[in-house]
Amino acid sequence: MISRSERVSEFGAESAPQSAESFWPAIALSLLLLGLALLVSPASIDKVVALHRWRGTAHLIAYCLQLSFGTTIILTLVRRKRVNRHFRSAFPTNRQFAVTVTAVILSFVFAVVLAEGLARVLQLPFKPKWAPSENPLARFDPELGWSYVPGKSAAQQFGADHREIPMYFDDLGCRVPASGYHADRSAPTALFVGDSFTFGHGVTYEESFLGRLANRPDFPFQVVNLGVQAYGTDQSLLLLKRQFKKFNTKLVVFTFTTPQIGRNEVYDRRLQFPDGLFLGTKPMFALNSNGSLYLARHPVELKDFAYSHLWAALKIIELRLGPPPGIRLTRAMINDMKSFVESNGAKFVVVDWYADEGFPWGLDVDVVYVSANPPPDWDDWTIPGDGHPDARAHLNVSELIAKKVQSVLIRATEASNSAPPRRN
Repeated sequence: MISRSERVSEFGAESAPQSAESFWPAIALSLLLLGLALLVSPASIDKVVALHRWRGTAHLIAYCLQLSFGTTIILTLVRRKRVNRHFRSAFPTNRQFAVTVTAVILSFVFAVVLAEGLARVLQLPFKPKWAPSENPLARFDPELGWSYVPGKSAAQQFGADHREIPMYFDDLGCRVPASGYHADRSAPTALFVGDSFTFGHGVTYEESFLGRLANRPDFPFQVVNLGVQAYGTDQSLLLLKRQFKKFNTKLVVFTFTTPQIGRNEVYDRRLQFPDGLFLGTKPMFALNSNGSLYLARHPVELKDFAYSHLWAALKIIELRLGPPPGIRLTRAMINDMKSFVESNGAKFVVVDWYADEGFPWGLDVDVVYVSANPPPDWDDWTIPGDGHPDARAHLNVSELIAKKVQSVLIRATEASNSAPPRRN
């Protein structure tokens, strides 16, 4: 028969008789699981992914994790004696437990630091190899991410045929037809906002749909080009609000292209193009739980911006393998744009370059659906080797916009004439 002193000698001085054994391992495990359950609650998840297409999926995952944690907590407390017995079998003394936990944590930290160091040395996942065409024309903008240099004149080659296109910018950084040109700030004006399609990437100013509209005798407004290459809907919204009141704005035309949906959901463009050399990050909007829009992050110049390369790699995998971006965030931005324009007494028109009339915007806006009834060879009306619309496509779109604007103005006039007279 083994004496008590022999049991103490065999299992160590810190061991205690089973009848007096503490239940702290089961209790500590339960508290840890409870903390994790609170950490992954939907309310906590919303603070991290409030703007993201993962939000609905994240809620489902959060509820599943909470259910798993809750079930484990109950089982742990019910079978606490067995849990404690297994714990003491694995870790006979507190010191052994502390050493094991410390070793695991240090090993994990060392592995992460080593992997992060290797990623930085090997320039992974970012390997800058090319600069976008807007870089020579633009500068970092702390509100927009990048904007064109005021007063700049430059020429670039586009497409497989390396066609040289001259480009000129006024004192606001807007593309204009010639060097030294300045729009009349008092003239009734149509502001055009959007990305490279609005800017007229790869075509001359006169060939772009803005240049075509400016030269139409039946177009009733002065044309101002606020298009910037690679802009998301978010940047177009901010630029519009910056420049709107600098003109006698009567009409705003926003050109939407499908890539903007993805752009609106990233802060670092390198997550979409890891080999790109960019001027800075971009602004990033988010949605509150009630669906309202707010600006979550401001742009940062890339030379002042750094974060974990491992985290960046995970974000790239998420973008490529995760669910496609939804239109909820983009729709909120367009709705905010519409509200801003109309609250300032102007008309608002959206040009949707790719979608047909069945696109589920769910917004009460006037839309030009460019691809609803396209010419027979519409898909070929692009710059060779580039993919942006060529001069023929711009001409076609200018006619569609002119027709839509005319109908909007006629409808506004009829509504004004049919309104009851005001009483003095």
